[in-house]
Amino acid sequence: MATLSALCIANAATDKKTPPGDFYDEVSRLNKVLSEVNRKYVENVNPTELTDAAINGIRNILDPHTTVFAPKDYESLRVSMEGKFGGVGITISLRDNILTVISPLSGTPAFKLGIRAGDRIRKIDGKETKGMSLDDAVNKLRGKIGTDVTVAIEREGVPDLMDYTITRAEIIVHAVPYYGMVTPEIGYIKLATFSDKTTSDVENALRSLQKQGMKKLILDMRYNPGGLLNQAIEISELFLKPGNVIVSTRGRTQKTESAARRTPLVKPEVPMVVLVNQGSASAAEIVSGALQDWDRALIVGKTSFGKGSVQTIFPLDNAGNALKLTTAFYYLPFGRCINKPENGIKGLALQDEEYEDEEKDAAKTDSVKADTAKRDTFYTNNGRMMFGGGGIKPDVDVELDPMPWVVQVQERMAMYFKFAVKIRPSLEKAGVKVNSEWAVPDSLFTQFKAFCKKDTNFMKVKSNALVGVDQLEKSIIREQNYMGDSAKTISDSTLVKRISEMRKALEDNRDAQFEANKDYIKDGIKRELLTAFVNDSVSTAFSLKRDKQLNEAIKYLSDTQLYKKAISAPPKQKKNAAKPKK
Repeated sequence: MATLSALCIANAATDKKTPPGDFYDEVSRLNKVLSEVNRKYVENVNPTELTDAAINGIRNILDPHTTVFAPKDYESLRVSMEGKFGGVGITISLRDNILTVISPLSGTPAFKLGIRAGDRIRKIDGKETKGMSLDDAVNKLRGKIGTDVTVAIEREGVPDLMDYTITRAEIIVHAVPYYGMVTPEIGYIKLATFSDKTTSDVENALRSLQKQGMKKLILDMRYNPGGLLNQAIEISELFLKPGNVIVSTRGRTQKTESAARRTPLVKPEVPMVVLVNQGSASAAEIVSGALQDWDRALIVGKTSFGKGSVQTIFPLDNAGNALKLTTAFYYLPFGRCINKPENGIKGLALQDEEYEDEEKDAAKTDSVKADTAKRDTFYTNNGRMMFGGGGIKPDVDVELDPMPWVVQVQERMAMYFKFAVKIRPSLEKAGVKVNSEWAVPDSLFTQFKAFCKKDTNFMKVKSNALVGVDQLEKSIIREQNYMGDSAKTISDSTLVKRISEMRKALEDNRDAQFEANKDYIKDGIKRELLTAFVNDSVSTAFSLKRDKQLNEAIKYLSDTQLYKKAISAPPKQKKNAAKPKK
């Protein structure tokens, strides 16, 4: 009874905010609970699971970005930050539950040995890969530089397995997977992450583009999840004037402010657009926000993720466990914190974004709060109005057109990739030269359509309209049953006929969608064949031609007056704008 009463009291207490206790007393209390559970619980409890549960409870009252890494996860994080590892140089995935090479990385051991996209890995070091998880496969293929790994490859058009012994080498994960000229004057850089090598990768890309005659620039950071703060600062320095503040951070124990210190690699008069979307976060938002605050670049796309916090990694032991802890919030040059409420600290009030004076700061050293829900107003260097607390809002909002249903299914099920793997041997045998100028003939389109129709899984996928017909049929049957009819099919012959007609019309529409989206589908076929026959860069350059947000960026950079108008404040706004705080 005493135990039950204590439990009831504990449950009631959770309804109210618990007053803070002494830290060391509370840690001692937690240790005692874990110890008692370990020694006296009715059944044996796995200590690791018990500890993980306690840690997850701690995380639940903090923020979404604080977490504890197990050794395997910490190693993956380390690789992503360092941008290098020992491996063979292939991107792999599971296709129809078979370990499949998506692409070999140019210049790597696998690439030099002739391993190609679509190759199916049937064995690794003699062990069957059937049922092997993707993580296990990656761990087996990676290893110490200079060591060997053997793989047995199944290739389309080759009757027997092909055995390869691959010597692992240092694999560099480039932060810039692609760059090039999208018009004779406009350069384009795709920046995928912020790792140790990001600045050098971007510098190399910029110098190459400058040699090619670049007079304007597009920096694409869509779906860039961020990474290292110092790299965000260094990337911003490539475009901002010395002395321009880039970012400041504020934590419980310290404040920092970082400003550009070097001569920019790209001159201030070079017009620039930054592409962002809902997948652009953290370091990507620092760069885009700093360039927006200083009116150095026009932001095009969709509103970014809204992660305005800084995490620090703390190793916990020698086994590879580590803590990723939110230690500060970052603020853009003129005071904006772009942290969205859902990315904030749970249970804490949101903080006004305006800088406090020194006395107020000193009084709040033990309390760090983020952005306000009321979306405070800020102004760029030119006096353009901006808002805090909701990510980086683009200066030019570009909504992407919805992808046609049949194309969505083809992309999701990798039908273009599978078809390219299937058709490549016959194209090679016929001496077909696939390059940027090559056009997909109608005969190949017809083959692709037949290929899709033969794929059982593809044909099983139903459109939303077909799913709606199924739901309508079930609803009618339920209503029949409610009225006393126990039949498992629709009793009314007229309704049966009409539903059948609807279903047939929608099934026929699947065929019609192939023809209606012929150009789109041909582009998908060509994209994958360019990857297979040439390389990823040529394939990417081709794909960019259909990119609506990129084309909007090109439009603004191609029209000087349009660009200047967009990056300048409206007269009324400029007149009333208070001078931004530094």
